[in-house]
Amino acid sequence: MPHYLSSREEKIDAARRMNLFSDLFMSVALDDRLACEYVLRILTGIPSLAVLEMRTQYRVNNMIARDVIFDVLAQDETGRLYNIEVQRTDTLDHPRRVLLYASELITEFMRKGSSVDDTPEVYIFYLSETDILKTGKSIAWVEKRLAGEPYCDGLHIAFANAEVDDGSEVAGLMRYFKTADPDDLSHGSLSRRIHLLKKEKEGEELMCQISDKFVQEGKVQGKVESIVNLTAKMSISDETAMELVGVDEKERPLYAAYVKEMRRAMATA
Repeated sequence: MPHYLSSREEKIDAARRMNLFSDLFMSVALDDRLACEYVLRILTGIPSLAVLEMRTQYRVNNMIARDVIFDVLAQDETGRLYNIEVQRTDTLDHPRRVLLYASELITEFMRKGSSVDDTPEVYIFYLSETDILKTGKSIAWVEKRLAGEPYCDGLHIAFANAEVDDGSEVAGLMRYFKTADPDDLSHGSLSRRIHLLKKEKEGEELMCQISDKFVQEGKVQGKVESIVNLTAKMSISDETAMELVGVDEKERPLYAAYVKEMRRAMATA
């Protein structure tokens, strides 16, 4: 008989240990207009910014190129678009990855027949735990210049991290992203959302549902299967298998819960 209750408790416990640098947890935390608005106001430095609509884990299906999934996508009341992406891997070509996000985002929202003047103003925030581009700043904006003068094309790119603490408001936000402490209520709407997710009954339901959804959509399933197969064939520990398949250390408790669930299902099949 499947152990649904214990499996559920394990997944909820694992979710509670996540921070906001997990795209899975951030997608749930910022799937709330006020929490998303709070984060964007600090990142942009625009205290009056009002989020009109937002989507998390928004997939752009492309017939001739690779699909792209945006972690958080929002639009304000003026029509400006905001993309928030979290990244932990240091080995990627991060500038080119941002270029991919920018091109897909603009293409997705430009309808056929649209005038170039209708191209939306786009902000992309690339967040990481470490200072992956060695900027020495908690947030660094890409500066574009033409013959020494500012060049504005409507695309604004910023890299923010939790490693550099320059005492700024952004640095404080990045520290909170790293802890996601439900008892720290100093970050307004974002803190209230984290408290709900980690401490309240409604939050348990949301986290359980979203983690199951990620598995069903294949975001976790493939790695879980690989972990189970590797441990069986190579006689290695789950921890070693997770390292081999590239599971982030902070997300390993959640994967461990699904690995147990898969083994239970295999044993009763």
